[in-house]
Amino acid sequence: MLLNKVIFQKQSDYFLFITSLLSAVLRILVHYCFLFVYLFMSGISAASAEQPLGQINQYLRVNGELLGSYEAWNYFRPALGGNNSYDLWVVRSRLGLTFSSDYADGFMQGQYSGLYGLPDDAIPSSGGALGLGGGYFLANRTTGASNVFLKQGYLNFKFNKLGLPGGAVKVGRFELADGMEYRSGVAKFDALKKRRIAERMVGGFNAIYVGRTFNGFSAVYDQPGFNVTVSGVRPTQGNLTVQGQKEISDINIVYAALTSKKDSVLAGTEGRLYYLNYRDQRVSQVVDNRPLSARPQLNDEKLNIHTIGAHLLSLQSFGSGSFDALLMGAYQFGRWTNLSHRAWALDAEVGYQWNKLPFRPWVRAVYYRSSGDDDAQDGQHRTFFSAVPSGRLYAKFPFYNQMNIQDIFLEFIVFPTEKSQFNINLHQLSLANVNDLLYTGLGASLKSGAFGYSGNATRGHKEIGQLVDIALIYNFNKHAMSRFYYGHALGGSAMKSIYPGKSNASIFLAEFSLFF
Repeated sequence: MLLNKVIFQKQSDYFLFITSLLSAVLRILVHYCFLFVYLFMSGISAASAEQPLGQINQYLRVNGELLGSYEAWNYFRPALGGNNSYDLWVVRSRLGLTFSSDYADGFMQGQYSGLYGLPDDAIPSSGGALGLGGGYFLANRTTGASNVFLKQGYLNFKFNKLGLPGGAVKVGRFELADGMEYRSGVAKFDALKKRRIAERMVGGFNAIYVGRTFNGFSAVYDQPGFNVTVSGVRPTQGNLTVQGQKEISDINIVYAALTSKKDSVLAGTEGRLYYLNYRDQRVSQVVDNRPLSARPQLNDEKLNIHTIGAHLLSLQSFGSGSFDALLMGAYQFGRWTNLSHRAWALDAEVGYQWNKLPFRPWVRAVYYRSSGDDDAQDGQHRTFFSAVPSGRLYAKFPFYNQMNIQDIFLEFIVFPTEKSQFNINLHQLSLANVNDLLYTGLGASLKSGAFGYSGNATRGHKEIGQLVDIALIYNFNKHAMSRFYYGHALGGSAMKSIYPGKSNASIFLAEFSLFF
C-alpha cells in the first residue's frame, strides 16, 4: 500500500511538471500576444531564409528560452530531523523583443517561473533549510509556486553618431554582472571570465532559476584598449522567490569598474579595478556570529559596505597547449549595522590544457579564502560579505558560499566531443575562522523579512569536509543544450556538529534548455 502511494505521488509530480511545462509556454505567449498581433497586422515575416531564427527585420528580433530542470536532494540532517530527501521540478520560459538602431537599443523580456514539488517539511527548528527546496518553500510559502513578470525592460542610448564613440547609457531593468563589462571574442578566455570571475559580487540571473535583475542605469565608455563602466542600481526580488516583479528599494548599489582589455598592456592578459558600495536598510535582521538578541534590524542600523577589488587574468600559449592564471582580491570597509566592518577575500588559480592530446585535458588548481570574524564582542565585523552574487556559480552544491570559507580544489576538464564537456572538481573545504559561522545563502531575495544569508555555529570545529563535483554539458546545437550535475559531500567535524543526524549529502540535477 505504501509503495503504491509513493509511486502515485511520483506520477503526480511528473504529471504536474509536464503540465507546468506546457502551461509555461502558453502563459508567456498569451502574456506577450500583443507582439505577435503587431507582427501579423504589420505583415512582417518572422524570419526569411537569409535571416537568423527570430529575426524580423534589420531593427527587430524575437528571442526566447525554455528550460526544464529536475533536482534530487539528499541533504544533511540535524538531530531534530526534518525532510532532507526530496526532489523538485523547475520550469522557466522567457520571451523577449530586441530593438536595434544606430542611436539606441531596446529590450523587453518577460519570464515565467514555476517551482513544483517543494518540500514543506524541510525546515527544522535548527540548522536552517535543508537544501534549496526548503529555501524555495520559505521564500514562497507554497509547495508549488509560479509567476509571470517583467524580467528586463531597458533602453540603451548609444553616442557613436553623436561624437562619442564607445559611449552608451542604459536605463531601465537589466542584467548586471560584475567582471563581464566586455567580451574579448576569444572563446576560452571569455569562458574563464564567465565561470571564474563574473557575478562574484553582483549578478544572479542564470545560476538560480528565478534570477535577479536590477533597476537603474549603467554608463559605459568602451575603447579598443579599455572599458569604463559605472552603474547605480537596485536589485529586484527573485533569487528564491517567484515574485520577481518587485524592486528591493531599500538596497542601493553603486558599481564602477576600469578594465584593461586583453592584449592592451600585456599579451593575453586583462586587468580590472573595481569599486562597489552596498547599502541595505530593509526591514530585516542581519546575520552574523553575535547572539540573535544583539543583532540590529537593518532599518535601525543599516549596512554600508565599500569593496575595492581587482583581478588579473592571463591565457598564454605554452608548448603544445595553453597556460592560464587568475589572481583576484578584494578589501572591504564600512559599517556592518552598529559595527565597524573590515574584511577581505583572495582567489588564486592556475591551469594548463593539452590541446593536442585526445579529449584536450585541462587541469586547474584553485585556492580561495575569505576572512571570518574572530571575536563577536570586539565592536568589529570581519566576515567578508558577497553582496548579491550568483552564488551557485561558485558553490554548485550550495551548502556553503563565499563568506568565511577556505576552498582548495582541483579541477579536471575534458572534451569528449566538440559538443560536450566533462568536469570533475575535488574540493577541500574549511572555515577561515572557527569563531565565525558557516554561511549559506545567495543574497537578498525579498523586500523585507529574510536577510538572504543564514549561518550556523560549528562549536569550534573547522573542517567542513570534502566535496566531489561532477558535471556534464552537451550542446546539441546553438539552440539546445543539456546539463547534468552530481555532487557528493563528505562532512567533516564542522558538519557533524551542525548535522549529527547525517553529515554526508548529495544532489543530482538534470537540465534541458532550448533557445531561439
